Amino acid sequence: MGRRAPARASPTAASLFDAGRQANLAGRPAEGERLLRRALRSLDRHADETVPGIGSVRGGDAGVVEARVRVLLSLSTSLVQRHGASPALEVATSALHLAQGPLLGEEEQMLLMTKCQLQLAMIHGRTGHADAALNQLDRALCFVDRLGPRDRFHLLLSRGAARTDGHDPGEAEADFVAAAQIAHDHGFAIEEFMARHNLAQAVSLQGDLPRALRLFRDIERLGGEASLAVALHGRARTLLDAGLVTEARELLQRAVAEAVRTGQRLVVGEVQVDLAVAELIDGDQAAAARTAAGARRSLQGRAPGVRRRAELVLLDARRRRGRRLTEVARRGLALVEAFDRDGDHVAADLARLVVAETEVDRDRSAEAVQLLRATADLTHAGSLSMRLRARGVLAAAARAADDAVTARRHLRAALTDLTRTVAGSSSLELRAATHHYAQGLAALDLSVAPDSSRDRLLAVERWREAASRSPAVRPPADPELARRTTVLRHLRQQVRDDLDRAHRLRPRLRELERSVAALSWSAPGGTAGREVVTRQQLGRALGRLRERDTSLVYLVEASGTLVAEVLAQGRMRTVELGPVAPVRELAQRLAADLETGARSHGWPMEELLHRSLRRSARILDDATLAPLLLDGRVLVVPTPSLAAVPWGMLPSRSGQPTPVAPSLTAWARQELAVPAPTVVALSGPELARARDEVARVAQAWGPTRATPVGDAAAPDLAAALGGADLVHVAAHGRHRDDSPLFSSLWLADGPYFLADLEREDRRASHVVLSACDSGRSRHRGGSAALGLAAGLLWLGVTSVVAAPCRVPDQVAAEHFPDYHRLLVAGLPADEALSRSAQRAHPLAGAFVAWGAPWSAAPTPG
Repeated sequence: MGRRAPARASPTAASLFDAGRQANLAGRPAEGERLLRRALRSLDRHADETVPGIGSVRGGDAGVVEARVRVLLSLSTSLVQRHGASPALEVATSALHLAQGPLLGEEEQMLLMTKCQLQLAMIHGRTGHADAALNQLDRALCFVDRLGPRDRFHLLLSRGAARTDGHDPGEAEADFVAAAQIAHDHGFAIEEFMARHNLAQAVSLQGDLPRALRLFRDIERLGGEASLAVALHGRARTLLDAGLVTEARELLQRAVAEAVRTGQRLVVGEVQVDLAVAELIDGDQAAAARTAAGARRSLQGRAPGVRRRAELVLLDARRRRGRRLTEVARRGLALVEAFDRDGDHVAADLARLVVAETEVDRDRSAEAVQLLRATADLTHAGSLSMRLRARGVLAAAARAADDAVTARRHLRAALTDLTRTVAGSSSLELRAATHHYAQGLAALDLSVAPDSSRDRLLAVERWREAASRSPAVRPPADPELARRTTVLRHLRQQVRDDLDRAHRLRPRLRELERSVAALSWSAPGGTAGREVVTRQQLGRALGRLRERDTSLVYLVEASGTLVAEVLAQGRMRTVELGPVAPVRELAQRLAADLETGARSHGWPMEELLHRSLRRSARILDDATLAPLLLDGRVLVVPTPSLAAVPWGMLPSRSGQPTPVAPSLTAWARQELAVPAPTVVALSGPELARARDEVARVAQAWGPTRATPVGDAAAPDLAAALGGADLVHVAAHGRHRDDSPLFSSLWLADGPYFLADLEREDRRASHVVLSACDSGRSRHRGGSAALGLAAGLLWLGVTSVVAAPCRVPDQVAAEHFPDYHRLLVAGLPADEALSRSAQRAHPLAGAFVAWGAPWSAAPTPG
């Protein structure tokens, strides 16, 4: 070979190549394609043997052939995003043929061929052909020791992705960790983002949702120019599996918008499929079908694997609407075969699950079980939602075969799995949301319970207990979370002081709320879940009712009917109260009358509105408690849809203790009599009677026990909860149904959020929230509720008094000193509340004694 001509700079090809690759990495494939095609045209005109600026695999500058191979490979990355697998594979294959040609040396040829195989693996993996991807990776692995760091990174990343699709997220995790380390050691910022993002997804697939969310949080801290759409999509998928469906949908919609803006068409399709899944979980089958159909159209010919996932969501939506089930099963099986053929075993198993559920709906349970046996053990592998769905299919099949024992065994196993997963988080909101996937299983458990009141009660109580309590775990200190929460509190205070700033500050407030919630969700918990309620534990709880001379009304919804399981005078009975829908409407009407009554306090129409309130209470009473003819103390365990009813306000309960608990076991387990309790009474700002109220509350207990705190700030409340036995708070309250984590009590330095509570020391066993809406909660599916009072109970506070509605300041100020005087006299909290309410304004009846029995024990001597 003759001597090479002197190198002449070719900055255009090199700079275009570099800019094109950066555009691809940053998620701008259209820009990448344009730049890389220009780079190819520049190489066509290139007269020299080498191309300065494009590095060779053997060191120095690349020759023209090698440069062309490398530009073609980067171009195929643009194409798979914009146009799908076929054109990308065509370009990458042409690069491979070029690398195999006679114009390159042996070393150069081997390394370039390996690069081509890695690229082909990536394209196959992105488009749902896992087996083809692994085949290419196996070839590339032969030369792994001779690869440079960037190629070793891509090999590990691709193999991890293929292992994830092959139901092996544990092995995939090791690949992603190694790839992230290579990227970090060599300063590949965007590549490190990619590896850590995939690592978070693998951890999520293994069911450790808080850890996955922590990894996503760390990724955001990396910053850089990585694709925002991909980052949002990954985090949304984990939120979806955690049951945080509303939050996941918001992220997915942002991801779609970002992917559309940057021209990442494949990402658009991938995100739309998960958006359809979120809509399906939310029960909006029509929206899910529209979104999935849109994704399927947009993916036409681009990514067959992702397109098939869209088709699967369409079939699932049709199944849930009970339409054309035979066709759903037939087309679902075709998808199973296609996914298996391509090696996407995770998608294949999901398709099997949908078909198995369809077969159960078609009364072909044996076929459903047989189908699940052909999969990995879905009761142990995959995400929590898939594991619970698999248990549901097996339980339903056993029920159809009249094998109730097996059905109950599967349901017990599902509940144990759920409680263990929930225990891995210390976030109130994450714990509550994860119960979303338990709704159908709880109903199924009731349907296979033996035909006795006690057995039906046990079937429901197991799920209610799990949804209302879990081991109280205080999350580790997180200075970033504390800082952001403090900033959020101060900004909220500024908006309150100057409403004109509200519009300007709204985006900042929303961003802060998002970040505080994300940090809260990622907090780790413990390792052990609470044990499932047993028959013996239920027996002991019923015994406690008898010891305390307490009757029980345990409300249950079964097939649209409201049923009361009643225990009175040692005898259990089941009472059908009729269709549940009208009762819900009556409860809503009472809530509306309470709201109107509170607003009209002190106005001329007050008495007229109170007559309407009394009428609503009587009608609801006639539909629920009055027919049960119960006197004395009655514990009410309501259904989620009736949780906001102030049951003690109903006429048949006037003047009689009517505690309310989310589960019977929680009520029975924690009875507490505190000798000489220490008391802190705090007042917030802007309430005319609040200072007077806390002064009189403190006076009731005496100066040696009680401390009044005026204009209390967040540190005052935190100190009270951690240091006193009884805490009374007279402040404005606000329930956030859209985001219960930010329900708050308004203090002197701004709102004290529910998000604050989970990080504080807690000694207080009885908390009185003399604040509007502090007893309201949002049920995120199943029986799990979240609000200020419910949050305190979740965190281990024994007893909480709060109102699920607005209560005038004057009413609370007159009512609660009397309540505390009765506590000092030794009356239990529920009895003190009913007696004081009987002597107070009618709206005082809205306060409810939630949780377990609590009293102040007489001081010895």
